[in-house]
Amino acid sequence: MAYVKKISGKQFTFDVITKELDIVGSGLHFNDYEELFEWAKKHPKWFTEYEFKTKEQFYEWKKYFYDHFYDWQPKRVKKNELDREFAWFNLDYGLKYGFDYEELYEEDKA
Repeated sequence: MAYVKKISGKQFTFDVITKELDIVGSGLHFNDYEELFEWAKKHPKWFTEYEFKTKEQFYEWKKYFYDHFYDWQPKRVKKNELDREFAWFNLDYGLKYGFDYEELYEEDKA
């Protein structure tokens, strides 16, 4: 039986970025992917205008990503691949941190 995606890649990206901006209290609201990315074109440094002030905010966003990833990708994606997907997504769309990155690194090593 073939895997059928529940949502598209665009919808997944939109949902995760929208959640990220909501967590940090940006006050921004977008109706769809196209509206979000039109705004992003006009604000190319948007990911530096907002920040995760606490590790808890970052981990809430990371959990959201993990919880919704399988709506977009098949469940056969392994944990290490999921970690890699999040790392790339965070690199592409993640906000800056208002805390030392080393704190995350140490917690991830444990």
